[in-house]
Amino acid sequence: MILRIEKGSAVPISRQIGGQIATLCASGKLKPRDRMPSVRELARELAVNQNTILRVYERLVSDGLLEMRHGQGTFVTEGAKENSLAAHRQRLLEELRQLARQGVALGLSSEQLHELLAEAISQLVVPNEEEASR
Repeated sequence: MILRIEKGSAVPISRQIGGQIATLCASGKLKPRDRMPSVRELARELAVNQNTILRVYERLVSDGLLEMRHGQGTFVTEGAKENSLAAHRQRLLEELRQLARQGVALGLSSEQLHELLAEAISQLVVPNEEEASR
């Protein structure tokens, strides 16, 4: 499993790690019943404190993405993809709300905000759509 940490980022390391694992669950790259690296292994691989990884795993357990089995390890749960997608959707909705508030504060209409969102989406390269057009 490849995770990247940006040491100079304002985002705490534990949040970076947890977010990347959640994204791997949402995308299906981590599948139900996949075994996660041990706390010690992942801490060594990422050069972070073991307590940081333990806190990340515990938070992901409480979010329903991982389960810890005493003496066996940490595994991706059956509902990890759905739980992660729901959490990502909620975060995205909140970010869109913040952008909408900024747009309204600038005097943009609902129609103008929709146009901006459509423009942003049109500028994306979406892998599934790109592959389908081939």
